Amino acid sequence: MKRPSQPRTGPAAAFLFALCAMPGLAQAVTETEPLDMVYQQAPEPEQRPNGPPVETLRVPQGCKLYLPAIEDARNNQVYVGNLTLMMPTVHATPRAVESLRSGDAGMWTRNALLSTQRYGYQPIVGAPAAATGARQVSAVVALRLAHAWSAGLNLVSHVVLKVSYRLPGGEVATRLYHGMGTRTNWASGNGEFMSVLNLGMEEAVRSMATDAAALCEGKPLPAPAPAVAQ
Repeated sequence: MKRPSQPRTGPAAAFLFALCAMPGLAQAVTETEPLDMVYQQAPEPEQRPNGPPVETLRVPQGCKLYLPAIEDARNNQVYVGNLTLMMPTVHATPRAVESLRSGDAGMWTRNALLSTQRYGYQPIVGAPAAATGARQVSAVVALRLAHAWSAGLNLVSHVVLKVSYRLPGGEVATRLYHGMGTRTNWASGNGEFMSVLNLGMEEAVRSMATDAAALCEGKPLPAPAPAVAQ
């Protein structure tokens, strides 16, 4: 009796195996499944060998950060990013693009602002009972952008917060805070996209906390950062 032939192995079989094992093909995020928007703060930045000194952000003791309104004001509230699936070739070309459906970005932003406790703030969701003065800040916050995307072997994010401060004299000053995040993309998974979005949010919130610290000390709000030429 003729024995059944054994499956052959070779370059073609190896290529097929690699194709099936690509993380992008097992992508967990789909256009119908929203990304679970869970905020987790990043560790405090540490001093690197031979690197520039890392400034520790601390606000005046007892400074209250009032948040009368926290709004999801993105132009596109349906999606929060995209994943580009590449062909497994030397000169990779895009094979497909999948959009990432957004979860509750408003609650995500709220939790990020409450995390300012790490800097010494007392964050309070609501308006202050009296006019804003020293050791307290009133800020209306709007999430203007939250987007993550794949770039080669990395994931990148961009988060923008629009913050309107109520100054002691009753005037309103508005600032835009940009945060960028990047990390290695291992499996194109939900947690990885959420992690890089949290890095961008962390940077934007820290910039806001730095400016608000001046108001806590009764100082003028720092001038807005100059626009970057495109």
